[in-house]
Amino acid sequence: MVLQHPCEGHGPGGGEPKAAVYLGKDIFISLDGFESSLSLLSIPEELEAKEALVSAIVSAIAFVHKDVVLMVVNSQVYMYFKRLNRWVPSAGVTSPMSKLSNTHCCYTGADPQFKELSSTLFAYHTRCSVSDSYIFLSQDGGYKFTSIETSTREQGVLLRVYNFISFAMTGLLIDRGGEDGAGKATGAYFRYNGTENSHVSNHSSATFHLLPKGPAKLWNIQNLALRGFFILWTTNTLLISANNGLTMEEVTVMPLETFQSTTFPGSGFLHVTASSSQIAVVTQDKHLFYGSISQVTSMVHIAKDESIDLKNTGMLFEERGWLTLLSSVISNFTQLYDFNKCKVNLQLAVWRSQQSCTVEILMGDFQNKIYYIDMHESLTLKAIFVHKPGKRSTPLVTVSNTHVLAFSAYVIKVGFTYDGNTEYLLRTVLEQQYFPEFVDTGFCDGVHDGGMSAVTVDVPDNPISSSDRGLIQEAELRNNFSYTISHNIYDSHFLARKDIQQDDLQIKYNFTNLGCPLVYYKNSWVPIFELWENNTFQEHVPAEFVPFEINGMRNYDYLLTVHDAICISQPQIWTSLLEEQESPDPNTAWTRRNYMSCKDRNGPELKWPSVKYQVLDGNKNKIIFPPCNGLYIFKAIVVDTFYCYCDLSITFSVYVHGAFPRNYLHFGASLTVFLILLLIFTRYSLFYLSL
Repeated sequence: MVLQHPCEGHGPGGGEPKAAVYLGKDIFISLDGFESSLSLLSIPEELEAKEALVSAIVSAIAFVHKDVVLMVVNSQVYMYFKRLNRWVPSAGVTSPMSKLSNTHCCYTGADPQFKELSSTLFAYHTRCSVSDSYIFLSQDGGYKFTSIETSTREQGVLLRVYNFISFAMTGLLIDRGGEDGAGKATGAYFRYNGTENSHVSNHSSATFHLLPKGPAKLWNIQNLALRGFFILWTTNTLLISANNGLTMEEVTVMPLETFQSTTFPGSGFLHVTASSSQIAVVTQDKHLFYGSISQVTSMVHIAKDESIDLKNTGMLFEERGWLTLLSSVISNFTQLYDFNKCKVNLQLAVWRSQQSCTVEILMGDFQNKIYYIDMHESLTLKAIFVHKPGKRSTPLVTVSNTHVLAFSAYVIKVGFTYDGNTEYLLRTVLEQQYFPEFVDTGFCDGVHDGGMSAVTVDVPDNPISSSDRGLIQEAELRNNFSYTISHNIYDSHFLARKDIQQDDLQIKYNFTNLGCPLVYYKNSWVPIFELWENNTFQEHVPAEFVPFEINGMRNYDYLLTVHDAICISQPQIWTSLLEEQESPDPNTAWTRRNYMSCKDRNGPELKWPSVKYQVLDGNKNKIIFPPCNGLYIFKAIVVDTFYCYCDLSITFSVYVHGAFPRNYLHFGASLTVFLILLLIFTRYSLFYLSL
């Protein structure tokens, strides 16, 4: 499996790659998303047990910082500094340990309280009774631990310890093998511990089943943007909670024509991976499933892939809608290992679920932000949404800790979109639960302690798929699909001229050759190209390239200006090169033969630094789409003079959706955006004080 640092970027074109650990027969730690060759993690001999006849056993690993991980090696806790290749034993751990747990708050900024939360770790030993368990706590990122006393009243075996930040609680996952004196049922449950004035402190979750005799192996995914989602699985069971474990639900499968069962194959689960908005599952018999976190209780079957190596494959999300299957291969020339990446486009695959979307757009300006509310103060949040034609779903506001945070929400009409659809404003007013007029003092936490809660605005029962029966379907695209481009957004001579006297353009779409990747219009976007030879992947193309829309559409732009691109000479642009031709032809106007880099000091004098830079390289410069739903068909030409003697080009399509429905191309699509913030009341402290 692959463990990613939750707070890093999102891979190619989306920021700095995530630091990650590859956990298989061998262990690798990567700081660049496995783009570079790596050596095996080497554990010094002095760390290995003296009486051991086999290699050191790593039973747990957790990220502290991007380049610092904490590990349990042969029951001892160590910090490993990747860049320095240095091992440091953690102080204060006086008993053998087997597991670690921590939760990162990825919205820290310069807030010292949130940095402290991310530096909080638990080390503990499992498979023994709660009363006999040893739990140690670190508040400084693993340098020093202190022992915590556990309750002797709890009956059962300790499985895990978690810090539920958005619930302001510590949770002990306990497995009860049989009924106890209080008549509690057999199964697993969470025991929550917090401050003395916390309403939920010393309460338990509903009981759920992992395995009849307890799980042999147990994995979890907790962070998920601190929205309260928590995933727990064994080789035979996959459970999810949307409320920090208070209730756990079994994940099922959405029946399709290609996979009609509502349950997973009986072979069991191999890997589960998740980002803040999506989840993927691979089973032991190589079936791949995909789902949205907010609708993860029902996943979609993608395919069965016989090429998956069960013993040497991990998986991770590097960008939205694309799953990366990762496997290690030793180099023929060195003792280093390279990593093969197989990318799976999951967005197209979920179209087959034929589910109806309910909103055109949902957006607000408070995503991933932190706010403070003092006593007697309130905070108002605003979100804009537009219904899908014929749909009437209203966004739902939820909070992760209702005993701390109260809210009221209402919806008003504020206007109309370009096509006459009604635009609504959702106003949410938040205040501390203790101060509303009709407060029940028995329900809220004490006023003397601060608290914390995560707020989520989402659309209930919105499906996994972004398709709609009245919109584009894969079957339609395959069946002589055509669309119309308005006369005022294209130039057949590719000169970006405006106000041309011309007719609308009718286009026939070739789905077999083009496919249809998805892009949200609010995001800047850049394609990542792969080089293949004889059906064998060679590399991701690192060369500079220039795109153009083959039908002359000109209603898109570029992210960087010439100044932003740090040019030292005036770069070439499409219109100038096309005007030099007697018959303008974008297929020949700009190629590797006439390309001039703007980093060449011998190039033209830099006179217009504010114009847009039209060369892409899969890195910082990107394409920006207007608020317009529709199809774009691009051709990209590699112009890098020093990359290859071949004339490399590719034609591909982009389906832009999620815009306010001003439909230049006469069909629409939908987008669901999850809006998350964190609210912290004054004098907040981590609720680990009374386990």
